[in-house]
Amino acid sequence: MTKTICLTTLLAAGFLCSGALAQDKPAAKKSTGAPAMAMPKPGPEMKELRGMIGSWTTEETYEPSPFMASGGTGTGTNTARLGPGGFTILMDQRSKSSMGPFSGHGVMTWDPNTKAYRSVWADSMSPGLVTETGKKEGDTLVFTGETMMMGKKLSVKDVISDFTPTSYTLTSFMNDGSGEKKSMTIKFTKQEAAPAKK
Repeated sequence: MTKTICLTTLLAAGFLCSGALAQDKPAAKKSTGAPAMAMPKPGPEMKELRGMIGSWTTEETYEPSPFMASGGTGTGTNTARLGPGGFTILMDQRSKSSMGPFSGHGVMTWDPNTKAYRSVWADSMSPGLVTETGKKEGDTLVFTGETMMMGKKLSVKDVISDFTPTSYTLTSFMNDGSGEKKSMTIKFTKQEAAPAKK
């Protein structure tokens, strides 16, 4: 009898505690109906960069310079694709020239905070990163920045011009303090898509 009373008392206490705990739980929050914050979308300025998306062949001409005494030529391939969220263009270059094999990777974007295009470049021939700021000048995109090469600080300028659906040109200039000089011209030609298999 005593055991039965104790067991009944324990069960009753357990139910009371469960009920008290259930009453202590905060009520579920009701939806306020306010819309969630809209995710940002790429600005219209990104359309200027989208023309570079695709697979390209490159014909490269290097001007005589302290870094390549007699100049030279090269050929290569370039692939560019849209980055995460459509906010960037991701570019990979593979080339062969008289200097040997070359590979590089670039990221280009429109920065709405600074109202300017931005570019970051890394390659197999120079340590560190080259960062440039760009703007539209007529039908061309002009990027400028600074870099170190062979212990010298250089101002750099890259002009992207002559856009068509199947080609464009990149002309690079450098200034080591003695005046701006053309250093390189690359002609990009879009590769034809492989014919569909029957």
